[in-house]
Amino acid sequence: MDDSTALRKFTKKLSIEFILLGTVCAAVFYFFAQQHYFHFAPAIFAYFYLLNLLTFSILVKSHNQSMAAFTKRFMILSMAKFFASLAFATTFIIFAREHTIPFLVIFIILYFLSLFQLVREFQTFLSQKKGE
Repeated sequence: MDDSTALRKFTKKLSIEFILLGTVCAAVFYFFAQQHYFHFAPAIFAYFYLLNLLTFSILVKSHNQSMAAFTKRFMILSMAKFFASLAFATTFIIFAREHTIPFLVIFIILYFLSLFQLVREFQTFLSQKKGE
């Protein structure tokens, strides 16, 4: 599998997963917690969607590097992702304190889901590359 095919498959799968997650989140807000809905919620989904696309793209493009170079790039990418997410969350909390709890619930769920998804998809990509 070449890099562009892997990225296309990942984008399709990511889009489906985020549409489903967004639908579940909207249903929860609509049926169970209308008073906690805030208009910035879709932006959290967009942030993680774009972050996952960027991260997977960089990992796929750098998978042919030596183990030391790949590890270094992976660690820098992970650290940058963490601090970008921390800055995103902190900025939101500073400007919209009244929505902190629902924001953090969505944010933490998406952060860990995206982490597991990236690891799973990249391992799948590597195993398919080895099988070729």
